[in-house]
Amino acid sequence: MKWMTHQAAAVGLGLALHLPPAGIAAACFGAILPDVLDQRVAGLAPTARGRQRVFNRIHRGTSHWLGWWLVIFLAVLALPVSPPIKAALSGLAFGAASHVLLDMLTPQGVPWHPFSRKGRFSFKLCSTGSLGEYCFLALLLAALWLFLGQDVLLLLHRLAKGQLF
Repeated sequence: MKWMTHQAAAVGLGLALHLPPAGIAAACFGAILPDVLDQRVAGLAPTARGRQRVFNRIHRGTSHWLGWWLVIFLAVLALPVSPPIKAALSGLAFGAASHVLLDMLTPQGVPWHPFSRKGRFSFKLCSTGSLGEYCFLALLLAALWLFLGQDVLLLLHRLAKGQLF
């Protein structure tokens, strides 16, 4: 899935779960975090060609294992931290988990195990960047507006007043 699909889904799900604005913003970043991590690791290679090879080898590997993000999400919920920190960290983990769940819809899928490239899980619904993904995104946005349009307006109103938590 493209980043815009990941971010739209994370923001929409965050709104549906009534996360505070800081949690929704963190979910928006978390929605691209697994790919960002893969890009950062690949960026350590000395040449552009080497970076692309490393990225192709590691992408949708350990960073795309759902277990990490669920454990982080549950750990944050159990931690005795302030509400702003809890909102931000849980939103981040929630967004990353939503990324992995959406990548399950593509033919490449996601790993069953964190350190294995074998054994992947996929619903094979649509390929990244395909017409199918854009139709999925359009339906997602329409459903979000239909069911959460008032929440979006409320979020914008709270942000305008500086109410992040």
